[in-house]
Amino acid sequence: MKKIHDTLKTANNNSIAYIFEYSPHNKHNIIWFGGLFSDMNGTKAQAVSEYAKKNKINLCRFDYSGHGKSSKIFEDCNISQWLNDSLAIIDKICIGPQIFIGSSMGGWLSLLAALKRQDRVLGIILLAPAVDMTENLMWDNFSKEEKDTLIKDGYLRRQNEGYDSSYNITKQLITDGRDHLLLNGAIDLKCPIKFIHGMMDKSVPWELSNAVSDCLESDKIVKIFIKDGEHGLSRKTDLNYLFFSIDEMISLTKIT
Repeated sequence: MKKIHDTLKTANNNSIAYIFEYSPHNKHNIIWFGGLFSDMNGTKAQAVSEYAKKNKINLCRFDYSGHGKSSKIFEDCNISQWLNDSLAIIDKICIGPQIFIGSSMGGWLSLLAALKRQDRVLGIILLAPAVDMTENLMWDNFSKEEKDTLIKDGYLRRQNEGYDSSYNITKQLITDGRDHLLLNGAIDLKCPIKFIHGMMDKSVPWELSNAVSDCLESDKIVKIFIKDGEHGLSRKTDLNYLFFSIDEMISLTKIT
């Protein structure tokens, strides 16, 4: 099985770092969509890599612009940019039909990508999906003073929860996100979709998975709520739910 570390040059001359673990003998394919500030070497991404190798599944993981080893500065990026990064990886690097796995913000991006590449997606696994997060988890939760600061200065300084660092939420991130909101109507995806969400999640409320499920047109939806699970979903027991979900998703596909 080849493990290719490389970068993909996009149409606007960005460099998207990726790892493609591939064998032509493997029948199934996974693409990993990481969360905000995550990279392709995060705990869950590495765990999926080990699982994929053991089970002879092709895996592609990558860093969005402004993340990890990819080009650009985070504050210059937005949902449109990260969606375009995702589509470029699907179109130029991934081979054949895919199972999409999206974690947190990656859950939103995986749904957006699936809507644009319905012929490439066999099923989707969503881990604490932060769908529409720029609106319902950011803007709607800002105080009037914070909103005024964002509008006036063009950014709002925030502490990166769980890390000894801070970052800027930019006005253009919020306004661009409004072009990609999904919860204001039906989501035209009919493939199998599985949710895994911790009920102790302080970053993305578990009720958001129910709201997303209600909008999806698929009638093949399964939800797992882990009562003591937090946002990271990186414990061995959490990962076992993910691996079981991958096995189940593969069993639902037509590739044998």
